[in-house]
Amino acid sequence: MRPVDLIAGLHTTVLGLARDGQLDRDAGKELTKRLREAAEKLADGKVDKARDKLAEFGEKVAKLRKENKLSDAGYQTLIAGLTQLVALLPNR
Repeated sequence: MRPVDLIAGLHTTVLGLARDGQLDRDAGKELTKRLREAAEKLADGKVDKARDKLAEFGEKVAKLRKENKLSDAGYQTLIAGLTQLVALLPNR
């Protein structure tokens, strides 16, 4: 599986969580924006910048869980996907 495929999967997951009420809708928009930016950076060959955007995504996911704007199950799913994605990124 390619990193861009995992980003697309995370994007779909975020949309589903927002639709199901497990994630605040505005927060969902913010998360999808970060994923889109990471995908764009990756497409441009800017792996370090993509990593930065994914780090922001992870920090935001953690913050949303802490603020109860994201369900625990949603948090676990997003973090697992993010971990898998980061492991697939080319080394610096």
